[in-house]
Amino acid sequence: MKRLLVAVIVVSALLPVACGDSWSTQESWHNTVLEGVAFSDTTHGWAVGHDPYSGAGTIFATTDGGGHWTARSSWKTVSLSGIAFSDALHGWAVGWDSEELQGAIVATTDGGAHWSAQKSGNANSLHAVAFCDAAHGWAVGDSATILATTDGGATWAKQSEHIAKKPYRIDVSLYGLAFNDAAQGWVVGDLGTILATTDGGAHWSKQRTGSQAALNAVAFSDAIHGWTVGNVFEAHSGTILATTDGGATWTQQSSRSTPILWAVAFSDAAKGWAVGHSGAIVATTDGGATWSAQASGNSANLYAVAFSDAAHGIAVGADEDTWHGIVLTTDNGGAPR
Repeated sequence: MKRLLVAVIVVSALLPVACGDSWSTQESWHNTVLEGVAFSDTTHGWAVGHDPYSGAGTIFATTDGGGHWTARSSWKTVSLSGIAFSDALHGWAVGWDSEELQGAIVATTDGGAHWSAQKSGNANSLHAVAFCDAAHGWAVGDSATILATTDGGATWAKQSEHIAKKPYRIDVSLYGLAFNDAAQGWVVGDLGTILATTDGGAHWSKQRTGSQAALNAVAFSDAIHGWTVGNVFEAHSGTILATTDGGATWTQQSSRSTPILWAVAFSDAAKGWAVGHSGAIVATTDGGATWSAQASGNSANLYAVAFSDAAHGIAVGADEDTWHGIVLTTDNGGAPR
């Protein structure tokens, strides 16, 4: 793989605009669709996206909790859709490399100051990545792709062949994943697919959901409490499934959301948020027994959300009419002011 070019560009067009009751909104006037976001603490965060016209990918960074962003790295042929940090220094972003025609993985060991390419060895686009520490990580993508590393991404190995209950639909795309530690994890995708492992991916088993929804993201607050969000195509509505037994059983929760839900984050077993189409944000303070809408003050599609604690959160996305990247922040859990 050719070495990726790294550039430093200051994004001067992130301007505050009108605020909702719960979240403050910033808007990037550049042609950027933001699809992933990660935080290592309340101030240091990263977001990834791509130019909707050229496909060029960019990684943005903030050191003030999302108030200001700088484009740290950019690639002409690599579109990025997911990002994860295991600590303040070690991070990874994934997507698609249109020049190499393979899933793209880029990594940093200095907090995002510099990024370098890692070989995925995979011909499918990658949608999401997760690391439980600086060594152990996983990435998921199209055609039921699951990749894993135990050396910080120096080498990646395919785990899809370890999925139980064959034959397995190889055309299923996997969009989200969550790991509590180096052993226990879950991935989600099309047709209500939830796969789980208790041995770091040496074996994967399918969990029963009773749903055919496209599941776009998953979050676990501990070993037993988890949530996944997505959309029901027939009803054109968002969906939330939850488990309190590590995924042995999943039950439907009322999302109070008509739009598609793209992402979910929980700060603990009680407090969580989901974001989606047309600026939709829903929140819970009781583990999902009830969800209520929060005012985003924006109609952009929100594709990712992250919380560093119960108060400080950020959601990113794009206005599909103008293709302006959108950044929303809250310092009070999204509660009305």
